[in-house]
Amino acid sequence: MIESSDLLALNFAKGLARDVGNFAKSKINDLIWTHQKSGFYDIVTDADVAVEKKVKEEISGAFPMDSILGEETGETKSSENGRVWIVDPIDGTTNYSKGIPHFCVSIALVIDKKSKIGVVYDPYMDELYEAVSGNGAFMNGKPINVSKVSDLKEAVLNTGYQYSAVEYRDIVLKNYEAFFGKIRALRVFGSAVLDQCYVATGRIDGFWEYSLKPWDVAAGSLIVSEAGGEVTGINEDFSIYGKTILTTNSKLLPQILSILKK
Repeated sequence: MIESSDLLALNFAKGLARDVGNFAKSKINDLIWTHQKSGFYDIVTDADVAVEKKVKEEISGAFPMDSILGEETGETKSSENGRVWIVDPIDGTTNYSKGIPHFCVSIALVIDKKSKIGVVYDPYMDELYEAVSGNGAFMNGKPINVSKVSDLKEAVLNTGYQYSAVEYRDIVLKNYEAFFGKIRALRVFGSAVLDQCYVATGRIDGFWEYSLKPWDVAAGSLIVSEAGGEVTGINEDFSIYGKTILTTNSKLLPQILSILKK
């Protein structure tokens, strides 16, 4: 049973994600500018900024005592109640900036550094993923579960690469080669949050990535976990404030880790 306060926050996040997601969709072929942030490979569009501004305004109005951490503008204020909303206004900005319709809005409520509520909206597929800790995961109101694939050679895996994170380049390329011939296919879609949601639905059997930020994993990791999946770090314990993530099912977890840790 979801507590009334959690249900209030969940419904708020779902409505907000749909609202700003559809706004982003309407702007995809009408962007005013695309700028570099930390470097050539790290970009932001006017839509990213507009969406995050809208999200922060709405959260501040509805939950004035909570803190908000966003990809584009950082943390608004420190919270004394342990509640932080973590927002990625457009996950998959490179896709978005090129008109590729594979991106999403991610909103998570984190309490005492643990994800309590996760909401992800893909406006092109009109798919809304949601989870409340301890209450399962859903896509458009229907329960979702990770895949039951148990043999690595039958697995379709997904990964990503932060091109600005040059310190991980060698290990990323090594992993590509290590999995070659051992799995059915390896995919790179360009949205870490949607990659996690695809694991939660069983579309993808596993996903891993390095050099991630809290807004890349706060909602998606909870959705995977609540869909019966495994969430761990790579050579570290998983934390939404950590650097790495691997999501998959329990049967594939040791097989994938044995390769990633070599």
